Amino acid sequence: MAKKKDRRSSSGGAAASRAEIHEAAYYARRCGLTRDEALRMMREANASPALKTADAEKRKR
Repeated sequence: MAKKKDRRSSSGGAAASRAEIHEAAYYARRCGLTRDEALRMMREANASPALKTADAEKRKR
């Protein structure tokens, strides 16, 4: 009998955690997206630098 090959994620990124998948599934249902689209959007949002506003700078000081 042949051994099964390891399955890799098709996104090419790190494997998603169970919580991340659950959150993506919820967001996908709510917005009418697929789970993969929602997961990709979440990862892009986490990877991009946060926008700083003038109000946020004032609160830090």
